[in-house]
Amino acid sequence: MLSCLIGKKFNRISRAADMLCLFLGEDYVYRSPVGRSAEVAEFSIHFTTQWRFRLGGEILLASRDIYTPYSNGVPEDWAYDLVGRPDELSSVFDVAARLLMQEMSSSVVSECNLSETNDITIVFSNGVVFEQFTPASRKDEEWRLIDYVDGRHIVCYDEDGLISVE
Repeated sequence: MLSCLIGKKFNRISRAADMLCLFLGEDYVYRSPVGRSAEVAEFSIHFTTQWRFRLGGEILLASRDIYTPYSNGVPEDWAYDLVGRPDELSSVFDVAARLLMQEMSSSVVSECNLSETNDITIVFSNGVVFEQFTPASRKDEEWRLIDYVDGRHIVCYDEDGLISVE
């Protein structure tokens, strides 16, 4: 199911509020059915659950980093869901993600596994491992793989608690 990702290059990561977007493959211009276009990669996986990038025993970036201010000098009304601020007002994620993207710039997916509980593990050629894990017993949408080239979505989980291909 995820074998299409083997050999795809790490393209970039971003976030929409607290959802991680992991882009893999070559740059691609997606054209929507209504004529809009967007610069993406061949594949994007959107995660609304717990995840982390690690190298050996060191966690390089993780889902909770989105909620943590990068510096101690943030205002009392600091909010995690704003992006594009100077480092001292950003989250740990926003600062560390830039460093991670530099480290990942020439890496490709060498291994991709889906566990029996539908957790994803992606091993990159530079030794960095991405791990997503489901932290709840109820089956809500945890991740969505979007194949922009072929126009498919693989959703874990859909409204029936199953993995579906749309």
